[in-house]
Amino acid sequence: MNYSLNAPIVKILIHKDWYLLRKLIALYMTGALLALSFISLGEWQFVMGTTLLFSMVIGLGNHQLTNTIINERKEQTLPLIMSLPIAPSDYVVAKLIANMTLFVIPWGVVVSATIAVFLLTPIPDGILPITIIGALYFMLCYCLTWSVGMISESEGVVLFVMVFTNCLIGPMFYIIFRVPDIAQYVWSPEPHWNSTAISIIACLLALIVVAILAAFYSQARKETFL
Repeated sequence: MNYSLNAPIVKILIHKDWYLLRKLIALYMTGALLALSFISLGEWQFVMGTTLLFSMVIGLGNHQLTNTIINERKEQTLPLIMSLPIAPSDYVVAKLIANMTLFVIPWGVVVSATIAVFLLTPIPDGILPITIIGALYFMLCYCLTWSVGMISESEGVVLFVMVFTNCLIGPMFYIIFRVPDIAQYVWSPEPHWNSTAISIIACLLALIVVAILAAFYSQARKETFL
């Protein structure tokens, strides 16, 4: 089967999402950078800063997906898109590029800024491996929710996945902090990138790829949007 991407329409759909969400992204980025501005000033500032930082990253992903996937259907935007000369595969490519750039770029900036703050302040650098693991878990939650949204096209299912993955954040850190090869180095002066940390990071990256490919596989089997 031959497939030809309708690039002009895909670009329009991507620009539409970028334009509609630009202020939302700026708001969450401001909140994340505000958290990093005081996270190294003391113990309670660290706890408050990490809590605010987590909230901004989670809110960035969930709010964005609510606008681009759920509200698009509730506000009857999808019928207009269905009238355009595009295939379901074009639609999922546009959504993938729009959503991933709208999340991955701010996420990358926040993660880079967090690493810089940890390296340049008295916060022990041993916390870096668990920081990367946590950041990748947030990325996995976003990709999993996006994929489920594209496959199920159900508001209820998407909201359930958002709540479920958010509920697992606490247990995830609880378990990671009790892995001996990671826990013993968290407060050390130097980061320890041992095989356990690398394996967890590799597993998270593999799950992210699987979640994205699952959405493409599902959409590729569709002949129409309905």
